[in-house]
Amino acid sequence: MKTVSEHENKPSKPTRRRYILLLCAIGLVIAGWSGAWFFGRSVLADQFETQLRAMKTKGLDLSCSDLAIAGYPFRYEVYCRDLASNDRYGTKGSLGGLNAVALIYNPWHIIFEAKAPAAIAEPLRGLLGEMSWDTARASVKFSSTALGAFDAVLSKPEAAFENPVSRGHFAADKAELHLRTAPETAGAVDGFVSVDALQLKSLPEFGATIDLRSHVQVTGGAALLSGANLARLVQQQNGRLPVKLVLFETVLGDSRINAAGDLLVNGDGTISGKINLIVGNADGLLDLIEPLFPPQDSSFSLVRSVVQSLKGAESEVDGIPSITLPVAIDQGLIRIGFLTLGRIPPLFSAGT
Repeated sequence: MKTVSEHENKPSKPTRRRYILLLCAIGLVIAGWSGAWFFGRSVLADQFETQLRAMKTKGLDLSCSDLAIAGYPFRYEVYCRDLASNDRYGTKGSLGGLNAVALIYNPWHIIFEAKAPAAIAEPLRGLLGEMSWDTARASVKFSSTALGAFDAVLSKPEAAFENPVSRGHFAADKAELHLRTAPETAGAVDGFVSVDALQLKSLPEFGATIDLRSHVQVTGGAALLSGANLARLVQQQNGRLPVKLVLFETVLGDSRINAAGDLLVNGDGTISGKINLIVGNADGLLDLIEPLFPPQDSSFSLVRSVVQSLKGAESEVDGIPSITLPVAIDQGLIRIGFLTLGRIPPLFSAGT
């Protein structure tokens, strides 16, 4: 015989009906969500195949040994291992792997992670390059029509490049790149680059590490975030694309170099403009770079004599004796007064 308490604990028929309806609703939601996720996965897979075929028709063959899409139920995670590329000119590239993750309810924000190593071979110029790193991650945010922001961080990158006339071997503790639309200037793009503890391993006589910081703003450069070609964008700006060098800072030991000014990208890809160069602890800097020049090199002697002649104009900047030098750049040719320092190669070839 059942007790009164047992009758009291037993759910009533209306209550049981509500439980059943709730479970059915949850089941329908799960089934609908699952169906939507797997449908989205099939669409994503089809898009990959479509894009790979489109790139192949344009001369770029891109493939990976293992392409997988996972992440159910709240994400899409794309894994591509042993990524390889080959273009119509014979340039080959490879990457250990590339992972991409996006939340299903925020597909406009994608996180990428690249697996080392990477390599490139460009036979037309005889260029060979290899690169490795501990971690390489990027955050990409899209707007409805263009790239909204790009942030990439590499930990412990190391790279080696060579061509028929030179070679280089570099390493650093960290490297960062950030791109975004300028918040205060319509149509402009801000770019930020930083490198911590850069080592020039191919120049063992140069023992100092280098810290780099730069901030560049490209007026009218927003179209670049939509995939616009730089050369065409310059032509659309009547062959003169304004670039503001907001900050460039290099720290080498106890010395530092700062620069800021206004530049132009010309229609032939060269750079022109004027910048103010501030050299802190110039004597220490000359001592660092002297081993890079051949013994009795006349150009280095000329640089040292120019620096010595300007010592009387030194001033304190952040507690460091500093010399301010006006630098003129004329179609890539860099000059300080009558002294030519070198040439910046064109950013692109005319007509590209």
